[in-house]
Parts: sequence; structure tokens; C-alpha cells
Amino acid sequence: MTIPFPPIFKKLLGNSSLRGAIFFWYRRYKVVFFFGFLIVLSIGGWNWYQSLYQYHFSDDEKKQYIDSYFRETTFKETQFRETIGDLKARALLHEKWLPLTRNIFEGKGIQPRK
Repeated sequence: MTIPFPPIFKKLLGNSSLRGAIFFWYRRYKVVFFFGFLIVLSIGGWNWYQSLYQYHFSDDEKKQYIDSYFRETTFKETQFRETIGDLKARALLHEKWLPLTRNIFEGKGIQPRK
């Protein structure tokens, strides 16, 4: 059994070479990178548009999202009041003036040079 397309493949591969590919790259690498950048930018823009404007939530998913959001944002008043009390106690602790017991300018304990 023979493959019916070998002459076409030989013709395509016969015209291309590594040297030709290298010359093509050196001549047109900026254009290749520019088109690659445009392709990546367009895919990113399309993905962003799809995620912002084409979202699809079923009624069950909407209800589940609302329930989870409500559970996360339920105000816990007792913990809040305890935290406020702790912060006030810290503020009072920092307002206390601590007397300096040692004057660093007297020079006690310093050995004179000989």
C-alpha cells in the first residue's frame, strides 16, 4: 500500500530549508512577534468580555451565591465589641508615661580608653 500524497509532501519540503527558515526569521521576527502579541491580546480581550458580560447563573447558583455572601458578611457584634475593648486597652497602655530609670548621658559603666 502506498500513500497517495508523497509527491506533494516532497514538493513542499523540497522548497523549504533550515537556511531559508533562519533568513525568514531574521527578516520578519518583529512582524511575527507583533502578530503573536495581537493574537494573545485579542484572546485576552475576548475572555475578559465573556467573563464580564456573558456570565450565566442558574437560579440555584444565584441562591447559593446569595446565601454564601450573607453568611460571610453577617455582622458578629459580640466579637466586634470585644475587639474594640482590646484596642481601647492597648491605647490606654500606650498613653502611660514610662519613667526613665537610667540616664544614658551620664556614661555609667563606660571604660575610659588608656
